[in-house]
Amino acid sequence: MACAFTPSLFAQSNNSGAASPPSLPTLAASKSVVGAAVGTESSPNSPSVAPIVTVDPNQIVLAAMERAVWGPPIACKVYQRSRAYDQQVIVSGEYKALGGGTSQFRFSARVSSGETTLDTIQVSDGRLMYTQFGLDEPPLRVNIDQVRQKLGNAIHRGSENPEVSICLAIGGHPELLRNLYHQYRWYTGKAGQIRGVDVWQLFGELRSEPPKLAGSAPLDVYTPQPETGATLPTEVRLTLGRSAALAYFPYMVEYFQRKKRADGQPAERETVCVLEHTEPTTSVNLSEKDFIYNVRESVPKIDDETLSYVPTREILGQSTFPFR
Repeated sequence: MACAFTPSLFAQSNNSGAASPPSLPTLAASKSVVGAAVGTESSPNSPSVAPIVTVDPNQIVLAAMERAVWGPPIACKVYQRSRAYDQQVIVSGEYKALGGGTSQFRFSARVSSGETTLDTIQVSDGRLMYTQFGLDEPPLRVNIDQVRQKLGNAIHRGSENPEVSICLAIGGHPELLRNLYHQYRWYTGKAGQIRGVDVWQLFGELRSEPPKLAGSAPLDVYTPQPETGATLPTEVRLTLGRSAALAYFPYMVEYFQRKKRADGQPAERETVCVLEHTEPTTSVNLSEKDFIYNVRESVPKIDDETLSYVPTREILGQSTFPFR
C-alpha cells in the first residue's frame, strides 16, 4: 500500500533532462475551449494531438488539492492494484466527503493479497481523524482541531490561501494530492479527453528540491530519495477532471518505478501501482453518522500522529505565494 497510501491511509527540482512521459492511453484533443487560465497550445492541423499544458503543472496539482479541501461534496468508488513483496495487492472500497473545508469524510475498503484480506477505514468528523488497519493494529489519530488552532486568524479566509489549504489537506483525497504535490515535480501535462471525459494528464518525477510553496508540517518536509533503492515510485502520471462539475477530480494515479541497469543507464519503467476513482458524483446523501468512529473499549492504545500535521511556521492571513 506504499504507493497510494500514506501511514494515514491515502498517499501519498531539476529543469533539464526530464524523463519522457509514459505512453498515454487514448487522449484526444477536446473540442471545447480549455481557457486562458489553463494556457494550452495545439496545432489546428493536427486535431488528434492533445494540446500541451503550458501553465506550470505544479499549480494544477496544488489547485486540485485546494478543490479537494474546499470543493463540493463528492462520492466515488476506489480501486487500487499494486505489488508488494512479489504479491498482487488489491484495494476496493468507497470514499465520500462533505467538502467545503469541513474535513469530514469517510473511506472504507477491503485489502486483499492472496488468501489474506484486511478491512480498513479512515474517517473524520472534522475534529478528529481516525485510521484503522484491520483489528490487530492500534488506530491512528490526528487532532484536526489542533491544526486549525495553529492556523489562527488565517483560517477565516482559508479558501483564498493555498498555505492554509495545505495544512487542512488531512486524509482522503486532499492528503493524496498534498503528497503528490510535495513528493513529485510535475514537469509536463496534456489537456484532452479520455472516453469522452475532459481531463488533464500530468507527469511527475521524484523531486530533487522542495516546491516553491511547501508546507511546513513534518509531513511536508522534503526528503531526498537515493538514486538506488528509492522508497517512493520514481515517476507518476495523474489524471484530473477538467469539466466544471468534476473540476480537478483525481480519476487516476499511476505510479512507475525506473531502476538503473548495471551500466548506469535507465531501465524500462515498471508500473508498480494504479489507483482509480470511478463513478464520481456530487449528489451525495450524507449524515453525521457517516463520520462517526467508535473506538473499541478493548483497544489498548491509540497512536497519535497530530504533530506530523501541525505547521511549524506562522501562516499569514494573506498568501505570499508568487502566483497568487
